[in-house]
Amino acid sequence: MPQKLTNVLVAGRCVSTDRYMQSSIRVMPGCFITGQAIGVAAAMCAEQGCDTRGVPIAQLQRRLKDLGGYLPNC
Repeated sequence: MPQKLTNVLVAGRCVSTDRYMQSSIRVMPGCFITGQAIGVAAAMCAEQGCDTRGVPIAQLQRRLKDLGGYLPNC
C-alpha cells in the first residue's frame, strides 16, 4: 500500500532496487501472488464498504487459502 494514498493497492514488482537485487525479484510467481491478494482485498473492500487499510488481514488470508492461494508463512 502506498504510504500517502488511500484506497490504492499495488501488485507485482512495485519496488526500487539496484541491478544486483533485480535478479532476485525478476521471477513471476511473486507477481501472481500479489495480484491475487490485491484482487481479493479489493473485492472485500467493495463487499464490506471499508477502505484498503481496513481489510482484516486474517480474513484476507483465509479467503486466499480457500481459493487455493499460496501463503507459505500462514
